[in-house]
Amino acid sequence: MRRLALLILTLFPIALAAQTPDEDEEPLAPWRLSYFPYITGGVNDAPVIAARIRYWQPAGYEDRVTANASLDAGAGIAPKGSRYLGVQFRAPQLVRDWRFTAAGLASRDARLGYYGLGNTVQKNDDLATDAHPFLYRVGRTVYRGQAEATRRLKGPLQVGLMLGVESARFSSLPGPSVFDSTFGSRLSQTDASARVALIYDSRDNEFNTHQGLLLETGAQVGSGGGDYTRLYSVLRGYLTVREGTVLAARLAASGMGGSPPLAARFVIPSWEYPIQVLGGQYSHRAIDTGRLAGRHVLLGNFEVRHDLLPFGDLGAVSLIGFLDAGRVFEGESFRLTTDDLAVGGGGGIALRILRSTIFTFNFAGGPDGFNFSVGNGWMF
Repeated sequence: MRRLALLILTLFPIALAAQTPDEDEEPLAPWRLSYFPYITGGVNDAPVIAARIRYWQPAGYEDRVTANASLDAGAGIAPKGSRYLGVQFRAPQLVRDWRFTAAGLASRDARLGYYGLGNTVQKNDDLATDAHPFLYRVGRTVYRGQAEATRRLKGPLQVGLMLGVESARFSSLPGPSVFDSTFGSRLSQTDASARVALIYDSRDNEFNTHQGLLLETGAQVGSGGGDYTRLYSVLRGYLTVREGTVLAARLAASGMGGSPPLAARFVIPSWEYPIQVLGGQYSHRAIDTGRLAGRHVLLGNFEVRHDLLPFGDLGAVSLIGFLDAGRVFEGESFRLTTDDLAVGGGGGIALRILRSTIFTFNFAGGPDGFNFSVGNGWMF
């Protein structure tokens, strides 16, 4: 974490120095400081009472992003003991044809789902009684640092390189659990990784997309577990069918070779925003976060977003209808298939505040019954 903080402090003045405008360019907006509390969802533990402080430089009104650069620090705590402390530097528009991100995170998930590995693991609510409440739960403590640089090649085509290191500790909770019967009371793993991605980005904007494509494919190598490799692709598309109504779709696939650590099975290291899989508000809203885990994962999401009460630049109240589907592969080869998918759907409400803050409230039904989740930002 100390090394990452030094990296962020190093990148920050370099990025500021690169901002000096040419004489014929409009002057850049001054940097601003903002701070505010908010409530959001967590990993099977909500609500999360959080606060954030942000030092940022607004981008132009017509730009694809809301900030040329920002330095954010935030913290949050949930009623069952989950908590986090994080810092993030993002510079999507300070240096021509370059983007930079760096982030550090210390987090504790007190109720991460763990049902076993593979697509056929079962959930039996009759077994998760008051006497054995943590049968399908595990605690996870994570310390993570990563940095990424992205270079525009031509037009919407870009290439990104990410370097990261993560220390993850899984610990069983009181009483019997699936995790304890598989790994014992504790599992600690450290993973240093590198990921390269090729990105095609034709979105009209990045904060509330109405039109365009965001396509990426990448490869990762890591040291955790016993060295592993990964290939993945994430394809996203957006289409406005009428004023205020957007159709959005995402298809993602990831496959790993070698000996990946347990923590790597819960994430796809996509460009700038990793996808937590499989389950929860950012991958499959009809099942718990961590419901399915495996070496390979396949998922698809489709949703309709409609502005019920639009307020222009002040924000909007939107309705969401969605369908999520996905599965994992453990002990078998990855394949494109519709067999044995966990399918669920539902609806929700999104609150968009100004141009940069979006909260979603999702109500879903699926193979495990009803599931409610809260997201920070659009799902994708």
